[in-house]
Amino acid sequence: MGNEKHNDRKRTGRVSAWRPCLALLAVLPALVSCRSGRQETRSGGTATAVHSHAAGTQTKTTVRTHSADARPQTAVRPSAVASPVVYIYKTRKDYSRLVPVIMDESRTRIVSYPAPTDLKKGGRLTYPTPLDNGYWLDNRGITPQAAFLSYTYEEYSRLTKVPSVKELETRIVDRQPFTFIMACGRRTDYKDIVKELNEYIRQNGLK
Repeated sequence: MGNEKHNDRKRTGRVSAWRPCLALLAVLPALVSCRSGRQETRSGGTATAVHSHAAGTQTKTTVRTHSADARPQTAVRPSAVASPVVYIYKTRKDYSRLVPVIMDESRTRIVSYPAPTDLKKGGRLTYPTPLDNGYWLDNRGITPQAAFLSYTYEEYSRLTKVPSVKELETRIVDRQPFTFIMACGRRTDYKDIVKELNEYIRQNGLK
């Protein structure tokens, strides 16, 4: 890993979770397609909906499927293997300006995090894009294992070196941030991604 040219960091020799992949989706209990809700098992452009709700004093996360028959079909294009997985999500609070990191399955340890130079693309910070009904479109590369730091994108991007994992872990503000997160195919599946996702949200009654 270089000082300025590397993309994402990882520790303990694990494969980084920073780039979402189909292998991650395969271990989740339920898979549905953004384009059709008629089949229960799919490959390729899959979508997984994860809902979190309070259970007493604890937070319980469940996976539920959504019918997506209303998904617009006009922009269907072949998916590229290297194309990023699309995630839409809601969080318990507004974390849209905070830097995400990827945790292990127990959410006790950071396994992947960005360098300060990773937060910009084309000279712009990769903030999530707001969607209808309070949903967000990820532009950074999160997964359901993401947590958020107290660093804002602006603060982190100005750092001259990457903080240590120990320091980053002290900066975590929420290890269970999501009330909803859904993987919805790949970027190459879309022609106008924001318009199509908003249409999907409306037609499928996502509140």
